[in-house]
Amino acid sequence: MFDAGLIGDIYEAAAVPERWLAVLQSLAERMGAQGSNLIRIGPQGMAITSTDGVRAMTEAFMEQGFNAHNTRVGRLMERGAHPGFLTDSDLHTSQELATLPIYAQFLTPHRADAGAATLVQGAGDDGLILAVEGFSSHAASRTAARQLDSLRPHLARALALSAQLRMQRLSAAVGALELVSVAAAVIDPVGRIEAMNALFTQAMDHLLTQRAGALRALHPACDSQLRAAIMGLQAGSGNPGGASLPLRDAAGLARHALHLVPLRGAGHDAFDSAGAVIILASAGNPSVPGADLIRALFDLTPAEARVARAVAQGLSPTDIAQRHAASPATVRTQLKHVFAKTGVTRQSELAVLLASLRSPADADGAC
Repeated sequence: MFDAGLIGDIYEAAAVPERWLAVLQSLAERMGAQGSNLIRIGPQGMAITSTDGVRAMTEAFMEQGFNAHNTRVGRLMERGAHPGFLTDSDLHTSQELATLPIYAQFLTPHRADAGAATLVQGAGDDGLILAVEGFSSHAASRTAARQLDSLRPHLARALALSAQLRMQRLSAAVGALELVSVAAAVIDPVGRIEAMNALFTQAMDHLLTQRAGALRALHPACDSQLRAAIMGLQAGSGNPGGASLPLRDAAGLARHALHLVPLRGAGHDAFDSAGAVIILASAGNPSVPGADLIRALFDLTPAEARVARAVAQGLSPTDIAQRHAASPATVRTQLKHVFAKTGVTRQSELAVLLASLRSPADADGAC
């Protein structure tokens, strides 16, 4: 029942992941369902791509916490060796379909209790679940599952190819940064490293580590800041421009700036769910942080960085103007820009902020 055009679309989506949403929505409608979910699941957690027909419902399902007790995914994973599609009624008894909270309180009221899903191998340790959602009845889902089984070999090959191409793109991205001497890595939304270049790997020895698969800083206070930034990334509550923080080495010296740059757009897409690029910038760091490090941390212009460092040394705007042969008005304007970029409102606050970057680490363990 599936024509060559649909099969061709599936393989096109393998090479052009942006096509998957349209292809899977079309497939669901052809089968009499509302839409499809494509789920990447692995050690780092779960990433979901939803087609238009089920996107709002899937978001509500996640927001209301039903995914925490999602027996559909768990039981499908348990039967991962099954070479075909399985339905909700294959994975649950009729009593469970009537009483389990995810069905009684959400799926059934949303007419989404009858679906058909299959599990295929992704890249590395990841698995990919294709779930066709919202059939009119459990009988209709079982009929559709038998039909979808004939299409599954094409879907499995195309999905696996997409997953492999995704990993190659991530590796290529950090590799390109290495060509310009930038230490970089890509992490997913929960902090798991998905790709990193050799320069980043070298820095891992004395600045960073992995715990339970997630990126962590060796210095405790720096680690707290890094975890907070990653948690903000995961919750979508962080600074949309990312975050920058100093990294201390084992001797307590802040010689590097870590920049976390969120990847926007399809942030939770099954094939583009990388959460952020991590870039490490190194610079000299005397007792008052150097202008290069200050500039790297707060995205300052060279002139703004010089003003900020001078304030940390205790100089007034007039003193700074004299040192750099500039007018006091120009220095005050630059200082306002520094305040805006660093989030402080007074020179004393700026001095305290920059003092936190001094080495060795303060007694209270500030990063």
